[in-house]
Amino acid sequence: MLKGSGGFSSGNPGSASGTGEELQLSDRQYRLWAEMLENKTGVRIASHRDDFVRRQIVRRVQELGFGDVEDYFREVSQPGRGTREWGVLLDRLLVKESQFFRHQASHDFFKHRLKCHLQSTSREQRYSVCSVGCSTGEEVYSLAMGAFDSYRSADQEAAFSIVGIDVSVEAIQAARQGIYTNRHLEAVPGSFLNDYFDATTNNTMAVKAELKRRTGFFVSNMFDENCPGLASPVDVIFCQNVLIYLKNWRRRDLLNSFVDKLKPGGCLIVGPGELNDWQPAGLSRVAYPGIQAFEKLLPKGISLERDEHEDET
Repeated sequence: MLKGSGGFSSGNPGSASGTGEELQLSDRQYRLWAEMLENKTGVRIASHRDDFVRRQIVRRVQELGFGDVEDYFREVSQPGRGTREWGVLLDRLLVKESQFFRHQASHDFFKHRLKCHLQSTSREQRYSVCSVGCSTGEEVYSLAMGAFDSYRSADQEAAFSIVGIDVSVEAIQAARQGIYTNRHLEAVPGSFLNDYFDATTNNTMAVKAELKRRTGFFVSNMFDENCPGLASPVDVIFCQNVLIYLKNWRRRDLLNSFVDKLKPGGCLIVGPGELNDWQPAGLSRVAYPGIQAFEKLLPKGISLERDEHEDET
C-alpha cells in the first residue's frame, strides 16, 4: 500500500522558489496533501513515510516545471484534468509489493470454504471472489490456482471468477500482464508452476491464459460503492494488509459496506491481527486456526449444507 504522501514549499509556507535542493513542503502544505490522500483513498500516511512522500511530491513538481507548489496542488485538485495527474502521483506514493500465497493459512481456509460450496446444494452456481487492494496480482492468481485445484479435486468443471481491485494504475497493468521473476515465484508449489505458468525468459514466467480467463483486474477505489468486482454480491471478499492503513472509523465504514456486498453465507477474509477488537454487524467470526475471517449470517431456515439424501432421489 502506501509508501508515503506529502505537500511542498520552500522556507515560506506559500511559495516554492529556488533550486530543487531548496524546494520543500511546509507542514501546512503537507497536511493538505495528507488530507487529500486520505479523502480520496482512505489511506493515512505512516509517520516513517513522511520524508519519502515529501520527496516524491517535490520531484513531481520539478518534473512538470511548476514554479509554485500551490499551483500544482490546485492542478491535482481539479475534478477533470487533475484526475490523470493524481493517478500518476498516486503511483509514486503507493507501495506496490505483494507475494504469492502470502498468508498460507488464509489460502487453506479459502480452499476449505470452496470445498464446502462444492458439496452444497448451490455447487452449480458460479463462485465469485473479490480481492481488495490486489496490488500486482499475486493474491488473485494465488486464489485462482487454489480454486482450480479445488474443482479438480472435486472432479467438477471450474465455475469461478476472481476480480482484483486497486487504486494503482501501474499495479493493475502489471497484474494484467501476469509476468513475474523466478525469485518472486518461489512460494508457488512446483505443480502449480507447471500447470499455470509458462517460461518467458531465463528469469521470468508468465501466467497461462487458462488462469487469466478466470480473473479480472480493475483500477478502482475500495470505497467506491460501484467498484467492479463488488457490483453484485460475492461469495468471498479477500482483504488482507489493507485495513492497517485506515483510521478506525474508515475501517468500520469499509467493513460495514462489505456486509452488503457478500452473499448470505459469504465470507470476509482479513489479515491476522487486523481486526481483533471489533466484529462487524451481520457477520459472525469463523473458528479456523491461524486465520481471521467472518461469515455473513444466513436467513433463518436456510442452510448451505448438502442434503445427505440428495443423491438418492
